[in-house]
Amino acid sequence: MEFRLLGAVSVVTEAGVLPLGPVKRRSLLAALLLRPNCPVLVDQLTAALWEEEPPPSARGVIQGHVSRLRTLLTGADAGAYGVELITQGAAYVLRMPRERLDAHRFEDMTARARSRCGPAEAVEMYREALSLWRGPALADARPSAPLRAAAHALEELRLDSVEQMAAAYARLGEHARAATVLQAEAFAHPLRESLSAALMGALRRAGRRSEALDWFHRTRRLLADELGVDPGRELTDAYALALRGGEGEEAKATAGDRAKAVATVPVPGPAATTHAPLPAPVPAAPGGCSPTNWAWTRAGN
Repeated sequence: MEFRLLGAVSVVTEAGVLPLGPVKRRSLLAALLLRPNCPVLVDQLTAALWEEEPPPSARGVIQGHVSRLRTLLTGADAGAYGVELITQGAAYVLRMPRERLDAHRFEDMTARARSRCGPAEAVEMYREALSLWRGPALADARPSAPLRAAAHALEELRLDSVEQMAAAYARLGEHARAATVLQAEAFAHPLRESLSAALMGALRRAGRRSEALDWFHRTRRLLADELGVDPGRELTDAYALALRGGEGEEAKATAGDRAKAVATVPVPGPAATTHAPLPAPVPAAPGGCSPTNWAWTRAGN
């Protein structure tokens, strides 16, 4: 039995995919899976299921969906896999082994990849981890604030893993492959400066300096048009290296290089980050429950 958040919310068994039913039931399951083995309050579930003011019947609706989920899990012999949905006071807890959830397996594999000394082994670990993704996280759940925040945090982890895999390719000297890995994501996330900077570095090292420079100017225009900001330090450093031909990978961009990178077109507005930061680590909850960085902890978060 496998629970999935990295794409459509689903439960896969040896007999096939469980018929979870309507979007509210899938969203309730998603909210429980975001805090496995932790109590999730009815108020938190209400915030996850309704984007606006919930109806007076909200508690009863939640109880009905919990009852139906229990029936589905019991019918799939969930207990044999160590999975149980229980009531704990004014909360529900989905008890399950960590490895049953794809998001936890992704997190564990990428953590191991970061700790590996050999880039070849790291590349294979990242490839395996990223293969768990079947689309945007929580793709078919309700777009409530708590679930959107969790999906965003998971997507940030995915993009960071793509960047780390490209860096491992670079350590192997496979710069063209690094550029291929980064280019699709850079097109999909054109305002993420770290992606653009990494792509510029990979293109430059692959002998495609003019493409690296073109990518900088494309990104710079988008930042100006969409956000009204100049490129940040990471992007201007990548541009300076491309301008100089990148002699010596450890060369540092000078203040003059950075000034040249942002001097050609006046851009109004104060500097700003181009993507939201990851949420702060969540402290361990009572009873040994330790939510991960992508879990939400309060109604409306």
